[in-house]
Amino acid sequence: MLVKNEADVVGYCLTEAAKWADFIYVYDNESTDGTWEIVQGLKSKQIIPWKQHNKVYQDGIRADAFNEFRGNSSEGDWWLKLDADDFYRPEFRQQLAGIPAGHDVVWTVTLDYQLTDKDLRELDFEAPADKILPSLRYYKSAYSEPHAFRYRKRLSWTPATAWPRHMGVAARTRPPLKHYPHRSPKQIQARLDLRREMRAKGFKGWQHASQTTWQEKVVPHTECAFDDGSGRYQIDERTLPRHIEPFPRRLVKQILHGTGVWP
Repeated sequence: MLVKNEADVVGYCLTEAAKWADFIYVYDNESTDGTWEIVQGLKSKQIIPWKQHNKVYQDGIRADAFNEFRGNSSEGDWWLKLDADDFYRPEFRQQLAGIPAGHDVVWTVTLDYQLTDKDLRELDFEAPADKILPSLRYYKSAYSEPHAFRYRKRLSWTPATAWPRHMGVAARTRPPLKHYPHRSPKQIQARLDLRREMRAKGFKGWQHASQTTWQEKVVPHTECAFDDGSGRYQIDERTLPRHIEPFPRRLVKQILHGTGVWP
């Protein structure tokens, strides 16, 4: 888990993730808003505040934590990417347990919860995250990406890459992941300011950080799907990237992994 200036939500995220995760390793990018102190206050056998760093942000930084703590893993355990605004559903652990052998990567469908015009009229943004987030009901599901991989002792991961080399074949199932990047006007403004700062330091992503005001992130609720609490979501697979590779490539991967040519 990489964090930076997520004080409004990090405690809630860790508390929820601790309901299903065996270990959560937290790596802080020199937060200045109290995030690190909150994480340290939640320290337990499950929640491990590892350390702070001042590196330019990139997903490959997670490799440092992986290599530090991989000794806690057994062959076949799952490692997951977690951000402070990510919320896996409670059944995600059971879904991972059901992934068949030979399928070692799980993609998720990200449900991006939006701050809408209706939310601005109805919500109290001074409330804590465990009150605000369940009240944000409008979402968009426009992208999908890897979020979990199955551990193997021979895996190699360096900070040069976002994920370990030769992770394996992707599972067909893509569970939903709730993502809350826009939680309040104050938080959105701080997020935009921080991301412009990170880009100025050399990070190449986050092109959307060119936006300067939180008002630019507010969307009409009529443009979103509505979460009615049933656990059923409106997901148009046609808008998502293809995560299943062509059969010949999948077969070659399985052979190379099965014979040990690839670690």
